[in-house]
Amino acid sequence: MPASPTPAPGTAVVGTGAGRPTFGLFPPVLYPINLRDWEIDAGPAEVSEIGRLADELGYAFIACGDHGALATSELALYGRARFYDPIATLGYLAAATSAIKLVTLVYQAHLRSPLVAAKELATIDHLSGGRLIAGFGVGSRKYEADAAGVDFSRRGAIVDDHVAAMIALWSNAVASYDGEYVQFRDLICEPRPVQLPRPRIWVGGNRGVGLRRALRLGDGWAPFGATADQITGVIADAAETPEWRDRAAGFQVIVPLTPLGGRAPRGEPAPLFDEPSDEAAERAAERVAWWRTRGATDFIVDLPAPSRAGFDEALRWFAEQAAPLAGLVAASPFVEGDKQ
Repeated sequence: MPASPTPAPGTAVVGTGAGRPTFGLFPPVLYPINLRDWEIDAGPAEVSEIGRLADELGYAFIACGDHGALATSELALYGRARFYDPIATLGYLAAATSAIKLVTLVYQAHLRSPLVAAKELATIDHLSGGRLIAGFGVGSRKYEADAAGVDFSRRGAIVDDHVAAMIALWSNAVASYDGEYVQFRDLICEPRPVQLPRPRIWVGGNRGVGLRRALRLGDGWAPFGATADQITGVIADAAETPEWRDRAAGFQVIVPLTPLGGRAPRGEPAPLFDEPSDEAAERAAERVAWWRTRGATDFIVDLPAPSRAGFDEALRWFAEQAAPLAGLVAASPFVEGDKQ
């Protein structure tokens, strides 16, 4: 157990969500899943421009995933192996934006030193003025863990320990921690996050173990990549448990929303792109209402488009037409209490 006190999940931490249904962006370019031609050729300029436009339109957050490398055996499933690094990318976006939250979705904590990870994430929060949401996950690729010298079968316990150690470093001016995989005494980790005692924490994972980890360690569950049946099944199974009934006020369930057609399963052709329209906005509102009755609190929006101009149009359409119709709240520059 940690020698330094740590805050209870969800208490005294204010961030995106907290009872207001918001919408964030699963951005193009950063993930090699059904990349359109314009995404393949895109680079830093497009990434910053997309971040700024999402920021101006009131998207609550923008996400970046985390894979150190891709095995050649999986390359055919993606077409490319280009996954942007979340720390560098969110730091870059922090400089290009002013209000949008910056989410690691998800950061594979078992692959890194928790001291280095705590410093990197706290620095992003510091430089962005308190806009980090730290999303953690356990990963699913054994070869990544093997390359990092990590026991893949123990990755869940390692993530639990590493996250708890990070919380100790963030929450205390002088931190000590005594866990199964991490031990330290009387360490100072600065800069500390702007959001004290710690940034908001989301946990990924598409199974019940991911939701249980989120309830235990964090402030939200973000099962991106799961089907609606999988997500609703996990929530239904958890609904009668003490952990779910006793979850902290403001606990979030962030689900994927594909109002114009999503990305096909890996290795399959990209689906047709549905044009922004009044009818598409009505369908999106109906889908949001369906999700809200099944436990979803917030949404990560995927808008794969055949061109950059088409993407910008879709980004505006969702923020200005579909989201208001669905009752989703555009983000304000800062939620009261985010900066302390």
